[in-house]
Amino acid sequence: MRAIHEYQPILVLVDDDADVLAALKRALHSLSAEVYSFQSALEAIHFCDSTRPDVVVSDQHMPELDGCDFLEKIKKRWPDSQRIILSAYNDFQKISSAFNSGTVDRFICKPWDNKELIFILNKALNTPRENSFTPNSELFDIPVNFHGIISADESMLNLFNSIKHAATTNAPLFVMGETGTGKELIARACHHEGFHKTEPFVAVNCANFTENLIESQLFGHVKGAFTGAVTNQEGLFSAAKQGTLFLDEICSLPLSLQAKLLRVIQEREFCPLGTHKVQKFHAQIISASSNSIGNALLNGEFREDLYYRLNVITIALPPLRERGTDLLLIAKYFLKKFSKIEKKQFIKLSRDTIKIICSYDWPGNIRQLENVIHGMVILNSGTEINAEMIIKSLSTTVSLSLNRKLSKGLPSNTENLVDNAKKINQGTQHKNQVIQPLWLVEKNAIESAISFCSGNVPKAAALLEVSPSTLYRKKQNW
Repeated sequence: MRAIHEYQPILVLVDDDADVLAALKRALHSLSAEVYSFQSALEAIHFCDSTRPDVVVSDQHMPELDGCDFLEKIKKRWPDSQRIILSAYNDFQKISSAFNSGTVDRFICKPWDNKELIFILNKALNTPRENSFTPNSELFDIPVNFHGIISADESMLNLFNSIKHAATTNAPLFVMGETGTGKELIARACHHEGFHKTEPFVAVNCANFTENLIESQLFGHVKGAFTGAVTNQEGLFSAAKQGTLFLDEICSLPLSLQAKLLRVIQEREFCPLGTHKVQKFHAQIISASSNSIGNALLNGEFREDLYYRLNVITIALPPLRERGTDLLLIAKYFLKKFSKIEKKQFIKLSRDTIKIICSYDWPGNIRQLENVIHGMVILNSGTEINAEMIIKSLSTTVSLSLNRKLSKGLPSNTENLVDNAKKINQGTQHKNQVIQPLWLVEKNAIESAISFCSGNVPKAAALLEVSPSTLYRKKQNW
């Protein structure tokens, strides 16, 4: 065992290729760490049985034991170690599952960039697992500003911690979340946490382009490539340089372009329209989709092989209604922001307004909340947002169940406003239903989805609109 007085962290390198091991050791010679290298995963396990490794870097494809299985054994023996996988193979589904289950902390593609490799290893060696955003009971209500994303909710703070790990990889990231939850903000946070943070961040909403235009927008074109191409045009893949390319609403890509995108990601190269001249692609790819990805896969509208290639690491963004105290925190932030912009005097939300905000599901999430508060600030005057103002704003979307909740415990004038909202919104009450415990409903839904997908957990997660790690965690708790 390592003596207590020694402070040099231990880095273990495992690859069955001697040349790769030698290249890794040359690239990492400047690190402040004791470096041990092994061509055999079994020998590395024997070493780690008696020596606590701080960071373990393993190849994925090895004859005795593949990298994910090897790192699973390391995790069981030393759960606080940092575990990194190296791979040049198309085994992304297994690596993605290993990452989401916590077996793998970071992923590095072969061939690697030495500067990026050193950055990732330095960060792993100098970032203990205890350094996270998980709050204790005393700090739970203190908001954290994570690259412009404000939250005091435990699920979001855990998400920030996951981003800090995921952003140091050069593997594709996939952000899942309902419309309006802030997927681009998450992508920007990943960019600022990563190695390429000084390089460009290029964002494109794939739904904003026609099928004829988007290929040119993504890959660029040369003069004369098509009618109207009077000059050379740089595409977004080129403009991203060594930074980040964020592809929002990826499901809207036509199938013909999905096949080309798959090849670009596999080969890390592309050709602008009108030429066969190959350009290398170095940027990090972050994709995003709202709830349509599951149905798109099911209906054959989105290629499964492209989905697995893009979804190496999943970042699942919770809806606003599941973020606890963040709802009011964000509402008050928008009130202060728009009062300043619109030169109004609003300084607070009334008690009844707070009840309404907390009772509403906010199907449009943060974007809807932002628009509602902005509209109320513009159309009204005073120092306080009252119940009448917000019910008028929500009159076309307030649900019958919300109205039923609001009518209990609110002042008489608010009950009248709720009655008016009820007249606008009609719903159906279901009686005599058999009520099951929530955990059982959830368990049945998950098991049905996994069975429907023939045991494919990542695909089942896409259909259920959650991350694969959520399913793995829940299965372990049953």
